[in-house]
Amino acid sequence: MSSFPGSESIDSTMSFGAMATPRSYRPSMPLYRVGELLKKGRRSWPSGSEFAFGPGGHELTIFHPSIEPRLVEDVRRGPAEFALIVEAPVIVLAFRFGKTAGWEETPYCWHLQPEFRQIIPAAAEADEARALLWITLVGANDGLIHAQRGMTLSPPFTRALHDAIRRQAMSPFDPKDCTAAIRRLYVDRPNPEDRLGIAVARTPGNG
Repeated sequence: MSSFPGSESIDSTMSFGAMATPRSYRPSMPLYRVGELLKKGRRSWPSGSEFAFGPGGHELTIFHPSIEPRLVEDVRRGPAEFALIVEAPVIVLAFRFGKTAGWEETPYCWHLQPEFRQIIPAAAEADEARALLWITLVGANDGLIHAQRGMTLSPPFTRALHDAIRRQAMSPFDPKDCTAAIRRLYVDRPNPEDRLGIAVARTPGNG
């Protein structure tokens, strides 16, 4: 399980638990490219993953210590699956790429995001709206981007994800509530299949 993200990829001046004025959502493509460093001058990252929602839209960044050709190919072209797990106030995005890889998970908390990422999805969306998820594979030991890919999420998954983010952003933030939710998820349900069993939405990539 990854720790709550928010300041690893891009520097932030936001204090813990601070509130910011919600901003409008205008998706754009990330500026970084395959073969480049994710962050200038940085050559190492903790292994894990990070989900973010901000000016670049939805982004999933995977930091892997062993970049093998099969992993690169799976992220670039392999089948993908996603699951949304909500244990209020915690949101977890589960994912897997390829036919043999296991599920991985990354938690998300709007209140712990840097200010520029504290964006709330619009409440009124077309029934067939599909969110674009931009996926980036980064070498944890070299800091380089090894694969990138954009995938759409199904309309039901998009609605569930945006609803969860809105509810989380509009609710008061209490670190104790987050700790209790994490405990319910990972202590009471130590098996990944048990957590997937309570997913509020699942979808294949481009489904």
